Amino acid sequence: MYVVGSLQDVAPDAGFYAGHEDGLTRRPLVDRFNGSAHQAFAHGTLAPGGSVGRHLHAFEEAIYVLSGALALDVAGSREELAADDFVWVEVGVPHGLANSGPEPATWLELSAPIPGAQLEDTVFTEGAGATPEVAYRRGHFDPAELPEPSSTLGLAGAGSANVGGASLRMLVDAPLGASQFNLMALRYVAGGAIKEHDHAFEEAFFFVEGEIEVLLDGETHTLRAGDFCWSAVGSMHALTNRSDGPVRWIETQAPQPPGRHQFRYRGDWERLAGLA
Repeated sequence: MYVVGSLQDVAPDAGFYAGHEDGLTRRPLVDRFNGSAHQAFAHGTLAPGGSVGRHLHAFEEAIYVLSGALALDVAGSREELAADDFVWVEVGVPHGLANSGPEPATWLELSAPIPGAQLEDTVFTEGAGATPEVAYRRGHFDPAELPEPSSTLGLAGAGSANVGGASLRMLVDAPLGASQFNLMALRYVAGGAIKEHDHAFEEAFFFVEGEIEVLLDGETHTLRAGDFCWSAVGSMHALTNRSDGPVRWIETQAPQPPGRHQFRYRGDWERLAGLA
């Protein structure tokens, strides 16, 4: 199972923060309604002067700012976020959003465990909420500082024979404090590719630069900046940059991958099993 789409074609979700927001447009890219069991991945736009009221979640949340200025009030602090800043917020920690800048603020929002279960998992409140030792962490990603292309991506089981021309930086993961998901940035140079494989976790991809060919369960799609895709647990996929320039995207993984066997390549298995 997989999903492919373009941001411009996704209808806004008017009900997610209904009655507690001003100037927000939230577009759900991946959630339980299109097949996900583990994560919600959304795109938010907040108009100048807009806000989202103080609330807390029964899930972890990560925000990656794409453009504009986004103020996050969290755990008694006010964090001013700009393009390529990111933040992780722990379960139960109250926070709110505001845009005090002259331009719309846009961001990607990752949540896990997946919202919308029987539990009332988003609550607007003025109460103290949770006060864990680590309530949130923030960071900044500079695309110019991506490492040189690697044949392993630095991930367990990536396999040097299956990857080429790829650079990765982990943004939100267990060392940062998250327990439910990973959020990372990737770039493939021209000719960069990863061969057909699947995982024991879901992945979502939001493309911010360039063009790439994505093979999803045997079907080929060409995706560009503003497009997205999602692959379910066990969904075979491959990515190849056939363009003349680099392609870059923000990627999610949920649940967090195991310490071993993160990748299961079709070609490797078929050779091992004598099927090829």
